[in-house]
Amino acid sequence: MKELIEAANNFTLDEEYIISSENKRQEFITRFPLESLPELTVEEYANTSTRDAFIYWLEHKEVLGGIGGGNASKFGIYKSGNGQYCKGASTKKRELTGEELEREFASLRDQIVTNLYLAGENRISEINYTGLKLWPMVMLKILNIYYPEKFFNVYARKVIDPLGVDLNISKDLLNARPRNYILLQHLEYMKLRETEPFKSWDYVKVSEFIWKRYGERRQIKHWLIEHRYKDRDYLPLFNEKEVISLPVFKRDLSPYLASDDLSSILSEIKDEKEKAAVESFLNMEKGDIVGVKTTYSERLVDGTLTYVLKIAGTAKLKSRVLDGYTYDELLGHTVPIEWIERSERDLPGYGGFREKLHLITKKTHIKKIFTKISEEDPSVTGIDTTQDVNSYNGPLNVIFYGPPGTGKTFNTAKYVIDILESNSEDVDIKEHYKLLQTQGLVQFITFHQSFSYEDFVEGLKSDGKGGFKSKDGTLKRIAIEALYEGLSHSKKLEKYSARKQEVLNALKEGKPFDFTAAPMYVLVIDEINRANMSKVFGELITLLEDDKRLTKENETLVSLPYSRDPFILPPNLVLLGTMNTADRSISLLDTALRRRFSFEEMMPNSSLLQPIENIDLPGLLEIINKRIEVLYDRDHTIGHAYFMSAETEADVYQVILTKIAPLLQEYFYDDWEKIGLILGGIGENEDEPCIVYKETVNLQKLFKDSPMVATMDLPVKYKIKKKIKLADVQRIYE
Repeated sequence: MKELIEAANNFTLDEEYIISSENKRQEFITRFPLESLPELTVEEYANTSTRDAFIYWLEHKEVLGGIGGGNASKFGIYKSGNGQYCKGASTKKRELTGEELEREFASLRDQIVTNLYLAGENRISEINYTGLKLWPMVMLKILNIYYPEKFFNVYARKVIDPLGVDLNISKDLLNARPRNYILLQHLEYMKLRETEPFKSWDYVKVSEFIWKRYGERRQIKHWLIEHRYKDRDYLPLFNEKEVISLPVFKRDLSPYLASDDLSSILSEIKDEKEKAAVESFLNMEKGDIVGVKTTYSERLVDGTLTYVLKIAGTAKLKSRVLDGYTYDELLGHTVPIEWIERSERDLPGYGGFREKLHLITKKTHIKKIFTKISEEDPSVTGIDTTQDVNSYNGPLNVIFYGPPGTGKTFNTAKYVIDILESNSEDVDIKEHYKLLQTQGLVQFITFHQSFSYEDFVEGLKSDGKGGFKSKDGTLKRIAIEALYEGLSHSKKLEKYSARKQEVLNALKEGKPFDFTAAPMYVLVIDEINRANMSKVFGELITLLEDDKRLTKENETLVSLPYSRDPFILPPNLVLLGTMNTADRSISLLDTALRRRFSFEEMMPNSSLLQPIENIDLPGLLEIINKRIEVLYDRDHTIGHAYFMSAETEADVYQVILTKIAPLLQEYFYDDWEKIGLILGGIGENEDEPCIVYKETVNLQKLFKDSPMVATMDLPVKYKIKKKIKLADVQRIYE
């Protein structure tokens, strides 16, 4: 608190900014008086097309603090792009009409009015935080607008959490799950207003100070540092001396830390990885969290390797490296630490962090690796622990199908993120999808003609003694992992074999499973129609149905043929397949399988493309696909993804020559007349503006004026130009 007051005494704010902020708040209240809110209509609340709706003012009129980001579902009810009122987002998005819309909005409006009434009566602790129909930051802003003397206009958890710690707010409130940010923010504001200089400040100035102090300050970084180097284990010295160290480039850097010579000294490090490690080490700051680690590999039952991250302990830096640096002849570069916890933990699937020093940037990695810290003091990591883990309520068996190049791979990745984390907004889809795969929540396999039940469910393998033992397939392994999440256990077992045995025992003994808070798992099956699906799934075709999964109405337990293990599919496992309709038609799928999967068609979408220089790319794709539909069928049309990365005319030429033309040759078995029709016609020679042209052969010259040439009836030869020009492409659609 002392540091906070000292910083506040040096803080100034332009008076005009304060006046402007208050004027905007008054404009909002004039537009939506408090007494009129009980009669607010859904159109006045959510019809953003008028640019005068309640939620439009909240987000876009720059009234007090910002609540941008996320998605429109944060307002409880919103108007979607198709003009329909909705609630929820992504897979949970649902349109509301008629009486249901009126009922849902009335409930939302009544909650807002009730919460405002409670705030006005100073009964903020009675606000039902866990039952909010809109996001907490939105409710906070509404309360702040109408009661600026009770709330400040910063609503971010990354600000409210550390401020609460600095103000010594009740630990019961700070450690609550979920944490009541409405009450917490109010108590923080009230406590500030009891003390000078905040007591005499305007609410706008208090809020700006809080944001400058916490919202814009450096975020704590998370690191992993190796404790074994060249067959020496430094962990005992880390414990004894309460330091971490980097024993590479054994040279004392103390004289150079505050000089311009440091970069030239570091340039002497020949090994680029060691140089990067030293540079990163010197950038570590006070308060940063460090996991002391090593890695190893472990061979699984099916013969594959899993890479394991072993955490030996977690610490906090007592000073930034540039301030606390000392050089030790044995340890090398060191910095003092304060141990947070020293218990060992094994994290299978995270052993890819093999370098001497890693900066961990992904929140999902931080949450997994630094779990104990986030549980004991979430303000350290800034991780949101209030979101429900398992909130997916969509279909459990889904197939994306369509012609090649229609974005099935991208949409699969996006769908997976929506399943596992509720929404895929504000993340790099491809990178985040890879990250989820490394965590074991997503498994990816590709079906092919020889793929079998033994690969998918279970089979037999040699035990090395002349006998055989059962081997778990991909589906069985991920199902066991998902089933394990439904069991209550104080400490998660690290080895798959141990988790499997606990699941099998529970199934045999009839122990209860609870998947309410269990994480979702996803098995992605690429090219699902290339294998004999009935043969691959076997008796599990029955188990695919939603109501036959564990804890459901008609749950069905089977005994597997090789191991005789009891087996059932859990409700937190989604099977997500993709199929290319150019390879096999969806109509060829077994009827029993078709009715157990939800099918989502993905067709070419030319609207996703933009003209490139002098080429009408959307028009080009549309006309090509219309011609293919007439001459072949819609399952063999060309996907927009082929052109998504094209940025210049030359890129378009390259796609046509190396992707589109070969694909058409495959579709039409070198029927050049049809290929020519699709690509704008056939030229009589190479000079005409066509991609396909007739090859002219001088037969007299080729056969040395043989009289037999006149009697020969040779077929016409066709060729595709090796280099095409703008006119060749434009002829396709003009």
